[in-house]
Amino acid sequence: MPHVIRAGRADLAAASREMPAGPWRWGAVVARVEGCYLAPDARALLVAGVVIEYGRPQHPVVLITLRGEETAVHLWSVVPVERNEAVKRLLVQVAQELTRFGAGAVVTTNLPTLVAMADQG
Repeated sequence: MPHVIRAGRADLAAASREMPAGPWRWGAVVARVEGCYLAPDARALLVAGVVIEYGRPQHPVVLITLRGEETAVHLWSVVPVERNEAVKRLLVQVAQELTRFGAGAVVTTNLPTLVAMADQG
């Protein structure tokens, strides 16, 4: 499962209101956030997105959860989606945007190349 774990606890309530929508472009890929859905206890946030690659849309949902003193970012397994590089780039982009809301440095990830690319701009 693609994931990015960041140090610190992001303010998910603020992220649900102010998450940038994009669009982001990476070569033949265009992605954007379509909506955010905050859990009643404000410890989880679903970020619905759309990723279009070569005219083919996919609709991943990114799940952000607070775990102790870390913020975890995963694909929500309830929604079936191809875990291709375009979808992984959206996940990494959402994880990167969480730094605006208090999340810190990446603690662990299985997407180190994409995280490094996002860190470079």
